[in-house]
Amino acid sequence: MQNHIAAPAQILICFTKRHRGEKLVAAAKSAGARGGTLALGQSLGNSKVLQALSLADIQQDVIFTVTGAEGPAVVKAIRDAAEQEPRKFAGTALVLNVPELFLRKSNHTQILSHEQTRSTPMESGYKLITVIVNSGYADDVMAEARKAGASGGTIINARGTGTEEDVKFFGITLVPEKEMLLIVAETAKVQGIVETIATVPTLSEPGGGIIFNMNVEEFILLGQQKTWQKD
Repeated sequence: MQNHIAAPAQILICFTKRHRGEKLVAAAKSAGARGGTLALGQSLGNSKVLQALSLADIQQDVIFTVTGAEGPAVVKAIRDAAEQEPRKFAGTALVLNVPELFLRKSNHTQILSHEQTRSTPMESGYKLITVIVNSGYADDVMAEARKAGASGGTIINARGTGTEEDVKFFGITLVPEKEMLLIVAETAKVQGIVETIATVPTLSEPGGGIIFNMNVEEFILLGQQKTWQKD
């Protein structure tokens, strides 16, 4: 680690309509963000009417951006960009705390002090539940999550990195194709949602998947000047 430094940071995750992600990435860069990762997701709505019409699943752009001291400016730039979109279904954004971000040292690297960026986690009253399962099972997980009060989620296609050695060591079946299911839920509902999700058969099988959750510092409705945050 001699060529790297560690500093507190945050990760900003934005969910927006398909083909709108590039605009938000550009806004983030204009405010000082170094860049971002853009993924294609599938939003799973909770409207029974839309589900009956097969219209509840909508493609989304999901943007992951790591920020430091420039974080508040980046969030403001993204909110301003979203204000130019139709207010309804413009998207949402989450801010998560990252205690340590490892960066390669260079002459241009700024070491962020604890005074420059927030190092003490704050809570919005929401958590981000992440479930990684073998391809084809995320819908089953979402169906169970809804029973426990989850209002919806976003599926991102992914690929496992397991090797034959992993199969021998863990005794698992190697399935490269994965699905990541991201669910934002009120903190009070998280335990019930996780316990219900854990009953899905695939999650009781070796190598079937994992579940973890993280505190959301800020929960923002893009296109609306409203933020959920508890000091």
